[in-house]
Amino acid sequence: MSVPHEFTPEYVNANSPKEALLYADFFTSGEPWKSIFANNPWLRPPDTTKPLEFGDGQYWDTTIGRKHPYWSQYDLPQPTKDIHQMRADLREWGFCLIEDALSGDQCKRFYERLWEQSEGERAAGVAYDSPTGQMVNTLVNKGRCFGQCIEQDPAGVQAGPVIEQIMDETLGPGWICHSFLAIGSDPGGYPQGLHIDQGPLLPWMTAEAPALVNTMYIPQDVDEVNGGTLVIPGSHRILIEAGNAGEVGQLPPAINLEAPAGTVMLFDGRLLHGTGTNRSERRRYVAVMSNVKAWMRTQENWVVSVASDVLAEASPKLKHRMGLSALTYGATIEGFGLGARGQAGDVFGDIEPFRAAVDSGTYERIRELSPDSPREDLERSYTVQVAMDRVKAAREAGRQ
Repeated sequence: MSVPHEFTPEYVNANSPKEALLYADFFTSGEPWKSIFANNPWLRPPDTTKPLEFGDGQYWDTTIGRKHPYWSQYDLPQPTKDIHQMRADLREWGFCLIEDALSGDQCKRFYERLWEQSEGERAAGVAYDSPTGQMVNTLVNKGRCFGQCIEQDPAGVQAGPVIEQIMDETLGPGWICHSFLAIGSDPGGYPQGLHIDQGPLLPWMTAEAPALVNTMYIPQDVDEVNGGTLVIPGSHRILIEAGNAGEVGQLPPAINLEAPAGTVMLFDGRLLHGTGTNRSERRRYVAVMSNVKAWMRTQENWVVSVASDVLAEASPKLKHRMGLSALTYGATIEGFGLGARGQAGDVFGDIEPFRAAVDSGTYERIRELSPDSPREDLERSYTVQVAMDRVKAAREAGRQ
């Protein structure tokens, strides 16, 4: 059977010139980066094949807010336990600082486990080095204290209830963890290029609430010396005003974050930020947990990467935060989860049985079938049906 000429690749390509493409101007605008770099050449990332230069006014050559000639006149966010101030700072400046979010013991446990892990990965030859420094990925597999942070369990992070409240207000209930990793700033390393973490949405720019919010754990003092995170305070508002594929003019200067150990920084996914330059003699770590709407694709493929023993011991909340709770618009498996609420503890959305079946080598997928298929295929114990039977039993027991 011949294929209609209009459906051939040759015809389609010949009739798809650039000027005819749908939304081409929008998707190829290059904004906001095109105008940001044109109007702010000092924001161009360094060439990592050359020595890092200072003294030319580049974004990494800066200091903390209270010492900065431009920013010292502003009341920038300071560590606070006042949730009202946190809300005000997050809205106005794009970030807030939670004072003593980790208790002294929690901070010590967090930092020691992180440092031991980083040194262990280097000794094992699996250290993940970037131009800025060593990173430690998939923290949930590397210590119970990290899983407690994903859950916002007060046993691991005493400010957990405050963090959860603000996450619910910014992302809506049912949000999940995009990824949780530690970012090192090594002595002599390069700064990250300033970026926004909800960048994959560009050139769309959400006008009201962000699509991503970060929870950054600070287990050691940070400042302009050891590579405190670079931020342009209020830059999220500038990008919002520019709008979808909008042009951005001149930006205010970047500063290094200053915060004591135990602080947690919450920041808007539209805030321009990046790892700073470490001019001390010791690596500086922060750990960033990004959070997104439950239907968004996560950076960390939790369903594959989380260790079996961690998953077996995980609470319903932790499983949900790692994306193991399906909902109608995401993470469904063979139809399982369509209609689920995407909430912790929802049996109808719990996809752990599928992962367990994969781990044990017993996952039975529904393949090609017909009424004339062999009886063994028609009577096979398909994993999706086992999962649905589990939901049915839960409902009959009055739990759903």
